[in-house]
Amino acid sequence: MEKKVLVVEDSETNRVLLHDLLEKVCYCSVSVAVNGKQGLEMAQADLPDLILMDLGLPVLDGMEATKILKSDAKTGSIPIIALTGFVSNEDEERMMDAGFDGFLPKPFDVRKLLDKVCLYLTARENLQF
Repeated sequence: MEKKVLVVEDSETNRVLLHDLLEKVCYCSVSVAVNGKQGLEMAQADLPDLILMDLGLPVLDGMEATKILKSDAKTGSIPIIALTGFVSNEDEERMMDAGFDGFLPKPFDVRKLLDKVCLYLTARENLQF
């Protein structure tokens, strides 16, 4: 079964890059949302295998959207990776407190991005019976 990834990102350039890269290299189905509210709704409806969530989103920021998703029994086990330009120790701690499972700094290192996405998709696959 094809894996599903939800990209929640307000930058069109990053959305297109992530969509095309993940579909071509990771052979997964990629959906995109342009703000946190839309991402939250899509995650609840589609139950993706992985969510890549920008922090600085319009309408509902990535931290709040993640807190809501992680507190919901239906979506709480979906891994969520933060996409951010902020990577200080304090910022990393805030991301983990919000429920993120990891983070990827911007600008993206394509190899690290693909390694992390593949790791989470494979780990999730191995947990399902």
